[in-house]
Amino acid sequence: MLKATSLLSGALSLPQAWQSAIICQTGQANVKLIRMSEEGIPDEVHEDFAELLVVIDGQMTLKIDGQHVPLKSGDYFVIPPGSTHRVLPGSRGTLLLVDADPPLPGQ
Repeated sequence: MLKATSLLSGALSLPQAWQSAIICQTGQANVKLIRMSEEGIPDEVHEDFAELLVVIDGQMTLKIDGQHVPLKSGDYFVIPPGSTHRVLPGSRGTLLLVDADPPLPGQ
């Protein structure tokens, strides 16, 4: 019997905030589940691929190329390749991320 899986429950079961878990791969893309926390994350940039961020639950503020982009439950944003970005402190909830970053060995 087929059964749906809860993104919210899955995020709560992750051992560490901001450490993504690949829940599936489709084509060349990784679909990752992330439990956000108040700490935020430092600047990063991906030269070779875009990232799709979808806030499933909660809220976050993304800083991209010096501009603030607030996102709430149900919002999404596509970060273009080569854009410096970070999640600012105060973010919380569940994030779904789609990218083409190579998965870690064993995932």
